[in-house]
Amino acid sequence: MQTPKRKASRPSHHANNSATAFVNPWPSASAPTWGELVQSSFPLGWYKDEHVRHEKARDLKVVKPDWGKASLEKRNLDTTKSIIGTWLGHASALVEIPSVNHSESKSTWLLFDPIFSMRAGPTVNSGVARFKPAPCQVEDLPGCDAVFISHNHYDHLDVPSIRSIMKRFPRTMFFVALGIQPWLSSMGVPKTQICEMDWWQNRESSLEDFGTEPPPASTDQVVFRFSCVPAQHNSARSPVDQGRTLWCGWVIERFLRSQDESSEAKASRRGAVYHAGDTGYRRTSKSDVTCPIFKEIGDRYGPFDLSFLPIWRGGTLGFFSSWGLRLSHHDFPAAHHASPADAIAIHLDVKSQNSVGVHFGTFVGSENESYEAMIELAQACESRSVASLDSQNEDDHGRAGIVDIGESLAVEIR
Repeated sequence: MQTPKRKASRPSHHANNSATAFVNPWPSASAPTWGELVQSSFPLGWYKDEHVRHEKARDLKVVKPDWGKASLEKRNLDTTKSIIGTWLGHASALVEIPSVNHSESKSTWLLFDPIFSMRAGPTVNSGVARFKPAPCQVEDLPGCDAVFISHNHYDHLDVPSIRSIMKRFPRTMFFVALGIQPWLSSMGVPKTQICEMDWWQNRESSLEDFGTEPPPASTDQVVFRFSCVPAQHNSARSPVDQGRTLWCGWVIERFLRSQDESSEAKASRRGAVYHAGDTGYRRTSKSDVTCPIFKEIGDRYGPFDLSFLPIWRGGTLGFFSSWGLRLSHHDFPAAHHASPADAIAIHLDVKSQNSVGVHFGTFVGSENESYEAMIELAQACESRSVASLDSQNEDDHGRAGIVDIGESLAVEIR
């Protein structure tokens, strides 16, 4: 009699065998202990003038994007040896990976968590409203070869933005985590243009996949590897679909592959980008239990030339600050959202060389929230010996900071 084969055990973040329900598998995402709650104070108070007057606080501007021109000139960088990232507000970012030499016809443009709408909600007239406008619209983008969605919350997966992208860039590819493909298909995105992945899965694409012809008589092939990586968050678009689709971050790597006379393929990495999506790091700010996955991401894929890291909570609770109230994340369970200090810890864990703080200042209730995020991010950089983005000094701990909405940062590929 044959012994029946056992089904392979499902991944720890799958809540069922059909990959239609998901969980965070780490203690850092669990409910806070009674001891941690006892250490916390009442989370609501009033904003005080020291946030406005603090030397690290400034008004967050919205500027017209120049797609890296000023940053390249300021840093005196060669375009072909650089990566250019433009923050478009909230978690949205457009990354340009220029051609490796001037003979190629175009750059590769990668768009993350796009939202250009005035509200993040189920309809154009509902949901959280923007405090800061978008710096541009889809028709203003210089290119969009691929879109990366971290999860299905309304402030990261926006119906009007997806439709505008498909109208302006009908051949763009969409990279999403498990469960989001049917939603995109319902929006009119062809299935052939959707790549759905689980954590740690990846897909390779060539320049030809994005409609770019390689240089004539070239023996080198440019290949991109897109990897879906874990994040500590959740998903839902209604009260009844909690955790039904997966959440993730994205790692983008470019390789230059050449063939020697023996025809053995050799590859050298020419650029790496990390977008963390939306993620937490610990149960509460006072908890010593942190998410281990970021060190694993750093060990597998780091170092990164450029990273985009969330530094603030979602906009749902922004109404508190619109009333002048301060909701302290130091005394509020925040397993699904990183604080500024957490973001710097993630920066170090993933071995990022340059990190831009995102997911703040856009869907908030007042400027006070932006001031608070800026101050705490600068303080965290100082305490962890992380240089500012303006620093010209080489440092093992890299650089981190903020840019204005619509501003670009050009970094040299290491």
